[in-house]
Amino acid sequence: MKYRTLGYFSQQLIDPMYEVFEVLDNNEHSEYENLMQDIKDINSKDLISFVHQHQIEHLLNKNNDIEIEKRSFYLIFHLQREITNSRIETLLQNNGLVNLFKSRKTSKLNCDKNYLIYTNQFDLKYHRFQIDDFVYELCPINGASNSNYWISRAILKCINETKVNFKVRLNPFIEIQSDKYFPIMYKMYVHGKPLNWKNLITLRNDDFGQWFNEWENNFTDFVWSPKENEIHFTCEEYPSYSFNGITTSRYFHAIFNKVTGGIKHCDGAIRVYNDTEIDTRKNYHVRQPEVRKVGKRLKIFQFDSKDNQNLELTQDHFSELAVNFFVWNHDVQRYFNI
Repeated sequence: MKYRTLGYFSQQLIDPMYEVFEVLDNNEHSEYENLMQDIKDINSKDLISFVHQHQIEHLLNKNNDIEIEKRSFYLIFHLQREITNSRIETLLQNNGLVNLFKSRKTSKLNCDKNYLIYTNQFDLKYHRFQIDDFVYELCPINGASNSNYWISRAILKCINETKVNFKVRLNPFIEIQSDKYFPIMYKMYVHGKPLNWKNLITLRNDDFGQWFNEWENNFTDFVWSPKENEIHFTCEEYPSYSFNGITTSRYFHAIFNKVTGGIKHCDGAIRVYNDTEIDTRKNYHVRQPEVRKVGKRLKIFQFDSKDNQNLELTQDHFSELAVNFFVWNHDVQRYFNI
């Protein structure tokens, strides 16, 4: 089913969970008629199955039309999935997404080989990614539309404190004039403390582990791998479900310089798997070379000391980037806050 309102909701800062009801409450809204048609077109049998599967009765406002309420939640769920699906497909098909925005403001920006944009080209004084009169956002990391919020704050905080240059991948659907940019702010603060680096420096062999989340039915792998004067940290969260056959994981990698005690490289990425690849991935730990043979990696951000006159990130900044990238992953939160 094609949704008339998909294009509109994919370009909004507010998630369909809230924006759909905003449009429903305003019959003069430009998308009101399209939204009502999308709601009307929902197959009744599909709706019954959805309500039973997701047990949404407690979410319904009994003061409103219950049928409209059910159909609205059905639409919200599928819009969220379609937006995520469309965003991932756009990124896979258009690595050079700097040319995708209507204003063409990003078309002349310098990118690296992965088409990540250098942050020193943005106006960051308002703690956002702005070019002239347009504001952009970091690409969401998973199906949650706000999964980019905390890592964006951590990156901008790090830039403000150290004046280093990052590279970032933008959300291909978000380009908003600055005078119309009113993002949601969240109170939740995620902080990571430095690990016991003295113990890590003495590593002679891989130090690895795996956390299993019984509630979400997923797991998270990590490994510290010593290599001469460096220690490589790799962490991947195996996802519990897919969006229409496209499964994405959160993948984080960093290089610790044993000589200086700093972080010379750090990146966070989406790894995209099809159903066959994700089934293969679950048979291996992230430390094993077979993992690199499946899926496609789309980097969301990256830091390199070579881009910053050999200036490295501190251990504390590294920890903050890691926990904010893996927001909502309580195993990672506990690990970095011990």
